[in-house]
Amino acid sequence: MKKLSKKKIREIRFQTIIEIIMVLLLIVSFIPMFLMIIMSFKSNYEVYYDFFSLPSHIEWSNYVNAFGQLYESMANTLGVIAVAVVLTLVLSALGGYVFATMDFPGKNLLYYLLLVLMMIPGVLSLATNYSLIIEYGLFNTRWALILPWIAGGQVLGIILCRNTIESLPKDLFEAAKIEGCGEVKALINIAVPLARPILATVAVMKLVDYYNDFIWPMMVIETNTKQVITVAVRVFTSAAGTVNIGAMFAGYAIATLPLLLLFLFTSRLYMEGMTAGAVKG
Repeated sequence: MKKLSKKKIREIRFQTIIEIIMVLLLIVSFIPMFLMIIMSFKSNYEVYYDFFSLPSHIEWSNYVNAFGQLYESMANTLGVIAVAVVLTLVLSALGGYVFATMDFPGKNLLYYLLLVLMMIPGVLSLATNYSLIIEYGLFNTRWALILPWIAGGQVLGIILCRNTIESLPKDLFEAAKIEGCGEVKALINIAVPLARPILATVAVMKLVDYYNDFIWPMMVIETNTKQVITVAVRVFTSAAGTVNIGAMFAGYAIATLPLLLLFLFTSRLYMEGMTAGAVKG
């Protein structure tokens, strides 16, 4: 059996230490989630007097109570976000294709302005966006959520799609034009299929951003049936927190479930999109 060198042994030890540290950090990061799930099945008595133990009796009523209060907001949130994400992808693909394949006056200036927009914190535009929503009569409507979301979300999408489409072989688009393929067909049949990984990445990133938005929905929506889950769960926990702590944690668990499912089913697509440009060139 071949004897390992001292350098190789040190490398193995270092790698082992790093892996142990990563596993410990992973366990620590999941502790709040585990506690949330455990608490959601407890009664108030067990929460107060036996905090760290497993529930002796599973309180399914906590989830029934929380779901009954939050299901409308959850359905509304998923519907609004679905529309916003689809429109963001459409505008991102269109903008990215235009910047990558077409030449027009002021192209570079417009692209640099998009990069500048990335550096401006979104909180600085809240007052301006709110004034526009009031002026156009969109207050307390779902469009008050969708339009600002896609207006801000398409910026990163355009930049990522432009970089991806620009890295594609130019011969593909030239051959398509020779065959009589117009710009729209080239976008749909060539650019979009080849840019699918980055579009999936944009979709996941924007879905998480829109779902986690709290300040903007709280400012422009005042009807409970139109409110998103982040604000609705805050209102629910304020009402149930002192009366039914288990239901409060159940509300947190229900609000967390969509993002957890998103991570489980789209993490591979997200990583493919993030690493797609790393193997080119």
